[in-house]
Amino acid sequence: MDDETQKKEYIERVKAVQGRLKSRFDSFTALTDPAKLALAKQLTDQQGTIDPEIEGLKSTENQRDLSIKFHWGHNHRFSEDFSVTGRMGNRHINLMAQFLVRYGLPDTHFEGKDVIDVGCWTGGTTLLLKAMGAANVLALEEVQKYARTARILTQDVYEQDGISCEGTNLYDLETSKKYDIAYFPGVIYHLSDPVLALRRLFNALKDGGEILVESAGLNDPRNICRFDGNRVMHDTEGEDVTKLNRGGWNWFLPSASCLERWMIEAGFEDMDCFFSPATSRVFGYGRRRRHVEITRAGLSDRRIP
Repeated sequence: MDDETQKKEYIERVKAVQGRLKSRFDSFTALTDPAKLALAKQLTDQQGTIDPEIEGLKSTENQRDLSIKFHWGHNHRFSEDFSVTGRMGNRHINLMAQFLVRYGLPDTHFEGKDVIDVGCWTGGTTLLLKAMGAANVLALEEVQKYARTARILTQDVYEQDGISCEGTNLYDLETSKKYDIAYFPGVIYHLSDPVLALRRLFNALKDGGEILVESAGLNDPRNICRFDGNRVMHDTEGEDVTKLNRGGWNWFLPSASCLERWMIEAGFEDMDCFFSPATSRVFGYGRRRRHVEITRAGLSDRRIP
């Protein structure tokens, strides 16, 4: 089978799983209670509002617009008459489908598991994990306005037990509770210290725990990454970059081989990293088999275990 045929076959398999997951998510998030729908409407009405103060920012200068201006995260259908289009569309569905297909995971893989959801935005991924049967989800989001929205959405609108939404930076993650899975899509390339972030998650997992990572990255067989940094402007949708800096989100964009090396450095084993033909992004899987010491030389946080 040639590469093009394999690519088409992979994409078709992913699409089939996407259909199943979207149906499951839409069913799980359907609302009929007028009071719940009204509360959901209040949350979605925040779109477009600008508030740097809640994030502890003195001004909008050199800050990314997603931290300042409210954007809904993922597409969400509350009822037949009420839905919202998110900045990320159906990426929560599409990425989950790719993880399941690539790594041969069943739809039941998250059932009964304790999961860390990194970068939950307004809660779409968190609700998807619960729809797939996760027992408990620790949802992390450093943007306070989104963490608050995700908390209200999951706990007040949907009244889901076993969800904790914390407005915290991943670097500050400290937990005595150990988790089965770290779900880490679309975040690592936004971080200035990706190895430290991976180590935080390594330390939060049980022995035998898994990590699922997804990132913007490079289609290159070499062990390399591209550095953008936070002064690169990203002018999209005609927004004025002098008003809101669209930079500050893409730090290091790794190849699959580079992501694997980062994961090894953090302590993970059994890695499987690849560049996806469906989305032109990098995916990674790893497992914490046991505690291993991290190399201290040059480590940015020498207190980390």
